[in-house]
Amino acid sequence: MKQHKYFFTPAVLFLASCGIFLSLYPNKIEAQLALHHFWYSETGAMLMELITNWGEAYLFLLVIAIGIYHKRWMLSLSFASAGIMTSILVQLLKKGVFAPSPRPMSVIPMDQTLLTSVVDLPMQFAFPSGHTTAAFTLFTLLALHYKRASIQITAAIAAILVAISRIYLMVHWLTDIIAGALLGMSIALLIFKLFNFIAKKKAASS
Repeated sequence: MKQHKYFFTPAVLFLASCGIFLSLYPNKIEAQLALHHFWYSETGAMLMELITNWGEAYLFLLVIAIGIYHKRWMLSLSFASAGIMTSILVQLLKKGVFAPSPRPMSVIPMDQTLLTSVVDLPMQFAFPSGHTTAAFTLFTLLALHYKRASIQITAAIAAILVAISRIYLMVHWLTDIIAGALLGMSIALLIFKLFNFIAKKKAASS
């Protein structure tokens, strides 16, 4: 993984920081509120609403489309496979294994927060964070495909910001984003190794 240290180093440091914070605040409600009161503002929320969208499927579609445009079929297929696997696993875990897993605002009284409304906030199926999983799958796979330090650092920052946005917007717990990040990186590594294996087999047989 030395070739991809510029992605994995900040990603691992981020997860380690989350773990250390949880060791200081073992009660997840206290941890959530400590972060919320430390950093929340309406302006910040608007910014995080934009950033959190990086964990949506459209970025997968954009990368796939660019790959197709440049006739990089295996690249596009790897991202398509990663996106499909992410979607299936997240839904299976959310609605099967860990259901109902309440989200923060289903258990935290609103008067303990700085929020003005919870009307649009989801209340169930928290674990793991789907946006975080998708973001870490996408950006890890990008970092694995491209060795340039600038690309890897940008990918790491983007993935971490999506994870932070889910906490900031009070739709996930720290444990949700930690699980999502680990799941996303695992999916990306699996897909990358699988497609590398297929490419080598194809080259050997031609």
